[in-house]
Amino acid sequence: MIFPKRWHVQIVDLEPRIGTKPGKQRPCVVIQPNEFCEGGLGSVVVLPITTRIVQEDVHPLRVRLEKGLCGLEKDSDVMIDQILAWDRELFKKDLGLLPDVKIDEIKRALGEFLDL
Repeated sequence: MIFPKRWHVQIVDLEPRIGTKPGKQRPCVVIQPNEFCEGGLGSVVVLPITTRIVQEDVHPLRVRLEKGLCGLEKDSDVMIDQILAWDRELFKKDLGLLPDVKIDEIKRALGEFLDL
């Protein structure tokens, strides 16, 4: 079993796709604190990542991850507005820790989205 770690990009099985929820196995950013990831909780809070990138000035609730970052094969966007709590059994592979600059961008976008 993969143990999710905060601010790591991990491959997660998000099947089945329902409505606007992204489906299939895809990279996600774990945003849940490590204390809760390692504890007895059965789910982990993530932000899905998509290769369907949009212009940042048009869609401010995306954070761009460049090709090669954490092994990503294409430029991708973190979907800030698609927060999911997902079963920890469905985490397949750890792709690595995001750099601090990207973590800060995600925190700012989450704060804006959640009005914190």
